[in-house]
Amino acid sequence: MMTHNELWLTYHQASRYNKPATAQLVELEFQNQKLTDLEDVLEHLFRQGFIEAQHRSLSYWENHDGQRLDASHAVEELLTKGAGKCPQSALRLVIADRPTHLWFSYVYTHKNAGPAVTQRVKFCHAQEAKLEMIAHLTNHIFRHGFLPPRLRTVVTWQGLCGRKIEEHETLDALLAAREGLSETLPLRLMIDAACTHTGTCHAAACH
Repeated sequence: MMTHNELWLTYHQASRYNKPATAQLVELEFQNQKLTDLEDVLEHLFRQGFIEAQHRSLSYWENHDGQRLDASHAVEELLTKGAGKCPQSALRLVIADRPTHLWFSYVYTHKNAGPAVTQRVKFCHAQEAKLEMIAHLTNHIFRHGFLPPRLRTVVTWQGLCGRKIEEHETLDALLAAREGLSETLPLRLMIDAACTHTGTCHAAACH
């Protein structure tokens, strides 16, 4: 039976979702040791320091089509089927070192408003523009027409406890504080649409 001595992989870090994936060719025989399954390959990558140790519990394998692979999958079997045999079929090592999405709710503040609607933004689907600050998220919402342009001057952000979130705050810091991390913990986009009905704010509507 023909054996293979090299495996192609690409690194897909969630924190680098808008950057090109890095490719690597791994030698399967290293210092008289044979890497026989994907767990062996992963351990080798950590021993070499190619990935930081704290990301061990956040790393998993996919094939080049994005299908999840078991860590116990034999490397030889994958290579025989063509997976990881060349750069075009490289296995994907996914490192979820950052949440891959953020949740927020549209909250209309005028008294006749309907219920809040919650939406998820996937960072991997927003590659045409970086999403690092709240300001980027606000721009993303209006760029895609989720709200009409006339409301741009009357929107603000709030956190879970009603704290005003400034446009310069980073999404990473908010997600680390578990704000926007799930559908039950969304950020709140406050929309004072009553102020746009006549072009001016009535006192009752703004207080």
